[in-house]
Amino acid sequence: MKRLDPREKTVVIAGVIVLVLLFVWFVLLQPYFDTMNNLDRRISAHRHSLVKVEKMSNQISHLRRQLADVGTSKKGNRPLFSQVESLTETTGVREKLLSMRPQPATTEGTFRQELVEIRLEKISLSQLVKLLHAVEYRSDGIQVKSMRVKPRFEDRSILDVNMVLLSLESL
Repeated sequence: MKRLDPREKTVVIAGVIVLVLLFVWFVLLQPYFDTMNNLDRRISAHRHSLVKVEKMSNQISHLRRQLADVGTSKKGNRPLFSQVESLTETTGVREKLLSMRPQPATTEGTFRQELVEIRLEKISLSQLVKLLHAVEYRSDGIQVKSMRVKPRFEDRSILDVNMVLLSLESL
């Protein structure tokens, strides 16, 4: 260093300062900023997950209240088989009813689930909609568990329907 001109010393010192600054940036500051950004993203993602969990918790409590209401409103009602039979009569599809088979009742927790499978042949779409509307709004806790609709080969506007209806009852 002693043999260098003042101008060369200035260039060497500036080079050393640039190297030290680059070292500080790439070894200390850049990893620190990357880690902070990564942590901020994770915090944001966890907040988003927390909001989802809170929404799901509210939905679960709402569904539990609905399930409790269904269980209490079902007490003292007729069996599902007779309710479905009554619904088919009131909606005018009784003559289209090919079969109606009750399934074995299952028990989960404090609820008993009753199932009835019905088969309708040569039913129009308007009759099917009328029946579904009656199941949804006029029945006491009956729900459609599954439904399979097939159009007839000879007339595509006439349908064959297989439907499983369920009812929950509190024990």
